[in-house]
Amino acid sequence: MTPSNFIKTTVLFCAFLSLAGHLHGQEELKKERYIESNWGIALIDSDLFPFPGTSILIGKRSYFSEHGFLDTQIGLAFPSVLTAKIGVGQTGSNGGHFSAGLRLFPTHAYIQTGIPSKRCNRDLSPKKMRRLERRGKSAADIKCSEWAFSLEVSPLLVSGSLPPISEDLEVLSLYSYAMITAGRRWMF
Repeated sequence: MTPSNFIKTTVLFCAFLSLAGHLHGQEELKKERYIESNWGIALIDSDLFPFPGTSILIGKRSYFSEHGFLDTQIGLAFPSVLTAKIGVGQTGSNGGHFSAGLRLFPTHAYIQTGIPSKRCNRDLSPKKMRRLERRGKSAADIKCSEWAFSLEVSPLLVSGSLPPISEDLEVLSLYSYAMITAGRRWMF
């Protein structure tokens, strides 16, 4: 796959994910905003040398059905400086989340799961309680955080027996073949 074909495919994939999330715009049930901190290891070079990384992202899940959502994230990262992800997912009956999509930079396809933590047991001010009540919610509706785990692969890993990859495609994936991350999300 040439770099220009890969970029075109990536753009079409992102457009498809955005369209899938917005097709049910009239039915959108809720949005969850969060801050996420991740730590992980990227497998670099053909020797699959492990290299550590970290990121801080802001994200949003826009639900288009009771359980289906579009997940978007953008943030700062090391060593890539900037990173962004877009995917679609499903909320499980236990409140956990599963999503799949594309990290735009460094370019990787990913699968991710979110495991909710126990509800917060903190006292809320009367002002916050009134705000929740206006929305038809109570303190039990507050989600404090969840653990997030992802597995990501780049086009470099998939291209094993294909003709040599161009330098442009290696740069798009930041020379990474795969990444494994663990992180924490705080909802707000």
